[in-house]
Amino acid sequence: MTTPRRQTTIIVLFSALTVLASMGIRQSFGLFLQPISDSLDLGREVFSLAIALQNVVFGLPLFGMIADRYGARWVVLGGALLYAAGCLLVPASSGPLGLYLTLGLIIGLGLGSTTYVVVLGAVARVVHPANRSTVFGIVTAAGSFGTFALVPGLQWVIVHAGWQASFAVSAALIGWVVLLAFGFPRRPSEHAARPHGEGTLLQALLRARGHSGYWLLNAGFFVCGFHVAFIATHLPSFLTDGGLSRMIGATALSLIGLCN
Repeated sequence: MTTPRRQTTIIVLFSALTVLASMGIRQSFGLFLQPISDSLDLGREVFSLAIALQNVVFGLPLFGMIADRYGARWVVLGGALLYAAGCLLVPASSGPLGLYLTLGLIIGLGLGSTTYVVVLGAVARVVHPANRSTVFGIVTAAGSFGTFALVPGLQWVIVHAGWQASFAVSAALIGWVVLLAFGFPRRPSEHAARPHGEGTLLQALLRARGHSGYWLLNAGFFVCGFHVAFIATHLPSFLTDGGLSRMIGATALSLIGLCN
């Protein structure tokens, strides 16, 4: 295998593993709605608002801009450290403000730095245009597989060791992303030539705004972001409120990830 091909394979593999961990843990947060609300004696709307804040931060365009300028490695590395720190700090929260800062802001920053926008940007720079759709599909599917693989295990930890321990396990899993970050390019131009037609962010937006596909894509992601976050956050508690066990709620969420 030639060196460039080996480097491309490493970047694609590490991208898939990064998304698997970061998205798998993200989709598990609904498991914590009931135990955290009960433990801190808070209404469920507090936890829900923290997740809403997390999604707003997660969706900021800031992370892709920084990765384009300084390289995906440093964004993923910093994001993984923030993500792990947020998971470790959530159990120290004693009220709404603590949840908003840890589960909302800090983990939101970590998520935005370790998921699709940053890693797919790195992949796009090293994969031949003819293969990008296939590789993007593989990396994206890894995020859904993370839901299938991680959610039941994290629920098992909640049941047998408490929700605080489950966040510690989540932090340990994200700790592996710190190591994976070193497989990403140091600089945007590393391992790849500058893509044809690439310009500034403003130029790209000006070109895109006249394309109907750009607006349809945004509309689709708006709907996707709402229903995915809503289901992942509230489905487990909805099922347990109906008399089903917590593991059944986790299994249902896990199967959504598999089928997705």
